[in-house]
Amino acid sequence: MLASTSLWHLLNFCAPAAFLALLLVLARWLFARKATPLLPWYGQLALHFLIGCAALFIAMLWQGRDGSLLGYALLVLALASSQWAVLGGWRR
Repeated sequence: MLASTSLWHLLNFCAPAAFLALLLVLARWLFARKATPLLPWYGQLALHFLIGCAALFIAMLWQGRDGSLLGYALLVLALASSQWAVLGGWRR
């Protein structure tokens, strides 16, 4: 496989994690203005992206293939948990 094809596959694999990470950072500005996050917006974006990619990779190893519904459910659960932790949900 060519390097450009491998890069394209990797970018498409990480695209759902990137989209949801960006969506979470933007949604915090709309819905949780009063909450003080532990990280700045770019730190939140990087953290959510890395956790999302890790969740997708774990789901791919577990299922044996990419793009399963269970993998996307794990992605949503992992990013919701990281958003809860970044916003200090345990303090409430």
